[in-house]
Amino acid sequence: MRKWMFGLGVLTAAGLISGCAAPPSTTTRLTSGYQDYQQGQFMAAENTARAFIASDTSGQNLGEAYYLAAISEEHQDELALAARDYRSAIDHSQRADLQGKSYKALGDISFIQARFIQAAADYRNSLTVDPSATPDQRMLYRLGVSLENSGHWNAARQYLDQLIAAFPNSQLSKNALQRLSMNHFSLQFGAWNNAPAAWRQVAALKARGVGAFVLPHTLAGHTLFLVQGGVYMTYSAAMAARSAAAGKAPQVIVVP
Repeated sequence: MRKWMFGLGVLTAAGLISGCAAPPSTTTRLTSGYQDYQQGQFMAAENTARAFIASDTSGQNLGEAYYLAAISEEHQDELALAARDYRSAIDHSQRADLQGKSYKALGDISFIQARFIQAAADYRNSLTVDPSATPDQRMLYRLGVSLENSGHWNAARQYLDQLIAAFPNSQLSKNALQRLSMNHFSLQFGAWNNAPAAWRQVAALKARGVGAFVLPHTLAGHTLFLVQGGVYMTYSAAMAARSAAAGKAPQVIVVP
């Protein structure tokens, strides 16, 4: 039996930081902190930012200092502290680029924590506060996925379409194209190369009190027969159904 699964785009914390470049500093002390950050000395960079925040009475560069603290904390997997400091960076800065990067980072943190409503809100804020910036493809994809996972399938199309138009040859664009044809989540119990095998699994599941059906799916000229069940508008509802079914079908997964 072969499993077939469309990627939800959920990455681990290790995938958060890429593309989160530090903005140019306007003070020597913060420049030193950013140099530590770029050299992988994240605790030293965080300490520099903290010292600056504690001593800066003018407040002119507080937003940048909080941003330095946040990206340094994120690299140390201190996501709660990082999220707090990204919010402070937004509150203490008038720079659209810094605010946009901070909102994007907040969206990434919420995304990997499966808080998709918050992730979508932060990604949209990133696009709004810095409209001149070119959105990267991962943010567009994650924004579309976050909206779908929250049950807003039609709203997601805008961002998936934008991703496909801007990055037509990327893997994320191919993933987005697949998701455009979807409008709900289901449970998937298996994927088979032939229909009789799939229907045998449906019968076995039925004997255990689990309803399922066979759905042919063709990709790259090859047809798989997917054994699926249920229609769920949100990812959380599908995950709850998966938990309920796992005792009778341990290998069940959630797919859009």
